[in-house]
Amino acid sequence: MTVSRALLLCWALLVALSIGTVLTGAAGLWLVVLLLAVAKGWVIADGFMELRHAPKLWRAAMLGWTVVIVGLIAIL
Repeated sequence: MTVSRALLLCWALLVALSIGTVLTGAAGLWLVVLLLAVAKGWVIADGFMELRHAPKLWRAAMLGWTVVIVGLIAIL
């Protein structure tokens, strides 16, 4: 798969996840909204930032940051 095709696929997935976030937020399903936020962070880190092949520490830091922020929002 070419780089431009992969980026378009990531963009389309982010659009779908964003629409899902809006719809589940309107329905009051807050746990699903938070899970979709983690999924969007994963797509951004692995797809757009192309950390899929980066050292494990960088990838863990980026994915972990998303989980920490969502976790803080969940407990507040």
